[in-house]
Amino acid sequence: MSGKSGVSQPRPGRRASFPEHLPDPGPAAAIAIAARRFDITLAGRTTTLDLTRLPGRASLARSFTQALWQACQVGGPAGTVRTATSLAEAVYRFWRYLDATGSPLQALVEMDVAVIDGFDAWMEESGLHPNHRLHLMGDVVGLLRLADAGEPGRLSEEASRRLFYVSMHPGVPPRPRDAYSDHVAVALKAAARADVAAIMQRFRSAPVKKCKTRIDRLEIDAFAEIDRVGFITCKSFLFRQLYAARDFGGFSNEGLSDRMHGTRHLLLGDLVALFILLSLETGLEIEAIKSLRADCLKNPSSGYVEIEYCKRRARHAEWKRLRVRDGGSGTPGGLLRLAIQWTATARRHLRSEQLFTYFCRGRLTDVVLPMQSTRRIWIRDHGLQGDDGKRLKLCLSRLRKTHKAAWYRKTGGQLRRFAVGHTVEVAANHYADIPALRPTHEATIAEAMMDAVEDALRPTVLTPEAVAVALAAPPAQTGLPEGMATDVPALLSGKQDVWLASCSGFYSSPFAKSGEACPVPFWGCLECRNGVITTRKLPAIMAFLDFVVDQRKVMTKADWQSKFGLAHHRIDTQILPQFSEADLETARSLAAGQPPQIYLPPEAGLA
Repeated sequence: MSGKSGVSQPRPGRRASFPEHLPDPGPAAAIAIAARRFDITLAGRTTTLDLTRLPGRASLARSFTQALWQACQVGGPAGTVRTATSLAEAVYRFWRYLDATGSPLQALVEMDVAVIDGFDAWMEESGLHPNHRLHLMGDVVGLLRLADAGEPGRLSEEASRRLFYVSMHPGVPPRPRDAYSDHVAVALKAAARADVAAIMQRFRSAPVKKCKTRIDRLEIDAFAEIDRVGFITCKSFLFRQLYAARDFGGFSNEGLSDRMHGTRHLLLGDLVALFILLSLETGLEIEAIKSLRADCLKNPSSGYVEIEYCKRRARHAEWKRLRVRDGGSGTPGGLLRLAIQWTATARRHLRSEQLFTYFCRGRLTDVVLPMQSTRRIWIRDHGLQGDDGKRLKLCLSRLRKTHKAAWYRKTGGQLRRFAVGHTVEVAANHYADIPALRPTHEATIAEAMMDAVEDALRPTVLTPEAVAVALAAPPAQTGLPEGMATDVPALLSGKQDVWLASCSGFYSSPFAKSGEACPVPFWGCLECRNGVITTRKLPAIMAFLDFVVDQRKVMTKADWQSKFGLAHHRIDTQILPQFSEADLETARSLAAGQPPQIYLPPEAGLA
């Protein structure tokens, strides 16, 4: 179907094939349940789950082992090794609860509502964080649901109904993950770009040596083995020969395997720099970056390209595209093209479509391993510090927040432009409401309040054209604020003139009780909603402006700002610009040529 129709085309895939005879999982399940120990492989990682340390309650332990084994199978809720390990830890926590409370529970058939709710209450009394408690309750209740489905009829009707919900005690809203400051983000980008430049230099300087010495011949043979197989193990005879020859020749062998493979493949440490740059430049989630495919770049045009990525959390809409800049290595598109080039050899050896294939621990792999220690080494080597002056704690999941915070400030907080890759509600709650953006929000609120105050207290300014319209129009169409249009001729004739303006309510001042005279200084008219500024008052305003400017020479900056700062701002930026240059020149002439006609208070005459 054409792309113009608005219907997205399905992602091209490969023909799937299945074995004709699938092994029966029954015998494997029976062995695992009987031993309470079994191996699992999830998302490319393998581990062993061990429930043999559960004390007593053999029948109940068998039911939980069967439920845990089922959770770790294809289609089960444990999609990763980490989730499966968390389920096993929840079982051990449940056993500690049973032992601590002296529960006589021995089998699944004896499970009742009191035991389940008691586990919830026991964790709450022990001071466990509400969210951690809710997580453990969800694991145990989930396993009980699988156990109930695997052994139907064992649980009572009341206990089965209790498994419909996790807990009656809700968790608490989690503290939002904050973004890094601009200073830290700039330092991270600079360090990552330095690493990318080093990787480029490393791949360019792949050794091509002539066979002059024994070490040269051994290195040539070792690199030939790497090119043929993809890697060379430290236990291979050829590598051990090279190692011994270098050691005998006085050469350092520290990191020899990584140095050799680093001229052909990416290393785990290289992924840290690539992930940091991609996340800070594009805002992609780290899990999406890890799962990028070698054909992720789509539709290049006019210096831009689309990145196709998978966001597993977006149920039923996992595959998404993000349009980014494309060009040199300083752009996201150019950086991905370099990564595609660098990983081509490793992908060919592994026959993998994953983009980030690399050499680690003596072999090639396309599964991104945990990077905690690698991140710490990377931060230490680059000497990066946080805002507190201590060594930076790099959390990759904060990089997306950092990109979003910068984009939020760039868009001025416009959520419609800010929400890229998620809904406006998610953008507001998860990416805009973070501590790093609190100063921006507070400044916006303060600015809005100042604007509101200025609008509320700003006097009415009438140019000669507006005065003519107000005198000729009916009271309802004068354009004056409500309350001023009752006696327009008197207001504009000069009968109600005060110091710097015409006053529509000298005895109804916003600064005093109704019926009392206005108590503010004469320049308070510039802050009063009753004030009306016309060309007739411009000479007085000009004279007062000269007086205010002269006061700067005899007053401290703080005192002058406190007394005359706002009045000067009103005159200079809000009142005078509304009149024509001819009106202003006339007012200046009157102010200079007829000073006795301009009323100023005694303090102005003493200047």
